[in-house]
Order: sequence, then C-alpha cells, then structure tokens
Amino acid sequence: MRKSADKKAAERIAATVAVAALACIGAVALLLFIFGAAAVKMDFSDGALSVMSGIALSAGCFTAAYIVSSRKRKKGLVTGLFCGAVVFAVIFLMSIIFVRSFSAGGFISKLLIILSCSGIGGIIGVNSKRRFR
Repeated sequence: MRKSADKKAAERIAATVAVAALACIGAVALLLFIFGAAAVKMDFSDGALSVMSGIALSAGCFTAAYIVSSRKRKKGLVTGLFCGAVVFAVIFLMSIIFVRSFSAGGFISKLLIILSCSGIGGIIGVNSKRRFR
C-alpha cells in the first residue's frame, strides 16, 4: 500500500526532529565530557563551570537548529527560534522537576543564550550549501 503525501511529510518531519534532538544531546554530552575531563585535571571555580555548561548548551542548541533548518531549507530564523523554544521548555521543566527552584536571573540568561544560538544556527543552516540530497 502506498503512503499518502501527508504521511510522508509527517514521517520526514519526525525523522528531522529525531535527528536534531540526537545531535543536540550528542553535542551537549560531548562538550560536557570534554569540560568534565578538563575540570578533573584542573581546579575550576564555580563561575568557570557555569560558563562551560553555558557553552555546551549553546553548542547543542546551535546544532539542533542548524540541522532542522538545513533540512527544511526555509524560514531559518523562525525554525531556529522554535527549536530553541522547545529546548528551553524541556530544560525549564527538567529544572523545575529535579532542582525544584526558580531564579529569574537564570531564567532570562538561559532564554537569551538558547534563543540567540538557535536563531543563529537556523540562519546559518538555511544559508549553508546542500551536501547531501
């Protein structure tokens, strides 16, 4: 039985979201592993560890937005911001569940970091050359 065009489009979107989520998790995990290994060898302050976690989060958001935008090939900024909003919502819910606290400063700074990196990733993803078809 043949698949309808709507079903094919839904499967393509689901595959893109799955690949982007895995790339985001992979980028964050890789950078956290590298930063963790560096933190074991050297003595970092709490501020330096906070910066390292922000860098890992930024790289993950950029990677996810880049992948989604490069596959979708249109509306890069909107796609990147949407991808960033989803990542922020997941992180926000996980922090409420596990940490059970809320700070306005952390909320705003994480929101700005995530949305800016995701927006940049979306713009660059749409404007990048297509390598695979």
